[in-house]
Amino acid sequence: MSEEGQAGGAAAEATNASSWQDDFFLYAFLSLIQADRKVERRELVWIKRFFQRQRRAELYPRLLEAIEADGYDPAALDALLSKAAERLPTAEKRRFIYNLAQLCESKGEMGDEEYASVLDLAQRLGVEETEADAIITSVYNVNNTFLAIIGVLAMGFILFVTRSVIVPFVIALFLAMIINKVEGLVTRALHWHRFRWINQLAAMVLIMTALFGLLLAGFVSGKDIATRFPFYQDKLVAGVNEVQRAAAARGIDWLEGAGLTEQLSQLPIASTVGGFVSSLLSFLGNFFLVMVFTGFMVFSITRFDGVLQEMNEKISAYISIKTMVSALTGTGVYLICLAFGVDFALFWAIFAFLLNFIPSVGSIIATIPPILLAAVQLASPGTVVVFGALMIGLQMGIGNVLEPRLMGSKLAVKPLAILLGLIFWGFLWGIPGMFLAAPLMALMRVLTSYFNFSRSVEQLLAAD
Repeated sequence: MSEEGQAGGAAAEATNASSWQDDFFLYAFLSLIQADRKVERRELVWIKRFFQRQRRAELYPRLLEAIEADGYDPAALDALLSKAAERLPTAEKRRFIYNLAQLCESKGEMGDEEYASVLDLAQRLGVEETEADAIITSVYNVNNTFLAIIGVLAMGFILFVTRSVIVPFVIALFLAMIINKVEGLVTRALHWHRFRWINQLAAMVLIMTALFGLLLAGFVSGKDIATRFPFYQDKLVAGVNEVQRAAAARGIDWLEGAGLTEQLSQLPIASTVGGFVSSLLSFLGNFFLVMVFTGFMVFSITRFDGVLQEMNEKISAYISIKTMVSALTGTGVYLICLAFGVDFALFWAIFAFLLNFIPSVGSIIATIPPILLAAVQLASPGTVVVFGALMIGLQMGIGNVLEPRLMGSKLAVKPLAILLGLIFWGFLWGIPGMFLAAPLMALMRVLTSYFNFSRSVEQLLAAD
């Protein structure tokens, strides 16, 4: 046979292969879109786009003609499936099942008829139904995961841009829950159901006044510390230098070369205290906005039902216990500082009280600055050691023994989830986000438990 004849034969064979594959695509898509007895416009658009990508645009008019002619020939589809099962490579078969699943996904959740049709086509192609099910699941998981990531990024951007309003609103929401709990206790105790608004007003005024006074005292004391901080820092560095020289004179040369002075100067003490004071000032500036939001929620929401009730019960219980534990911690810090004569006892008490609301790291951060200040002020190293031991013992005793007993399963969120929430909300909203991280993660756990599409997220957040 001549070369022209061989080329013509190969071209004819390729044309025949292309022809039966075209019919195979056409009948397979027809069988699937008619599986639930209706043809939707979005399915036709998806198939049209698929044919265009495959450079088979001429198949789309044939598809429309077949739909008008009331379907396809099942016998022809059986013959094409048998041919495809023999001739198509495994990768091509899997890719085709993936395309079928994408066609179903184009109009939303896959129905039972569509799922059965895809599995039937896959089995007749020679693809195991377990493998076909994995392919279908991967299509929906990839799309849902992608949409979830896009949604989280978009929500994070919105929360970051609107943080000047959202943060006061969230704080007001938590305050409203506490006020509602206090008002409910007072109403049940005094049986003042007809004068509930008086209880609400009294609880709101009491809590807001205490909060404002606490923040104002912390800001004034913090401003005093910021003014005098360089003096204490110089004394601390001078003391460390003296210890290094004394150690070198006694033959402990490694201590002199350890670079303690440089490491000490790199500790973010000034930035931590400064950021804390700046946050107090920022909150004081937004205090009126918080009051407006809180008053609106307290007097407009007559009762909490459903998801709001569960949120109110868990968050208010958590914040109430946390406030009590933090107050006990702050009181202990104040008494210890007062007993040892460490300066700014009131500020360190407020510092410990507020930072105790930050999970995991808050109590650690609250302990370091007063111990370093005691090292500067107190003459005896033994006294400094006793002071530090009492401060650390107080935090560990309350945080690791008392608080878990009181808290129990009130928050019902995994510690790892709280730690990740601390990083996320701290990155998003700064120090206020770190304060709000734990109750926000509890709120997310409650919300995700009410919707089927977010049950997997709720399982990741919920404690065992």
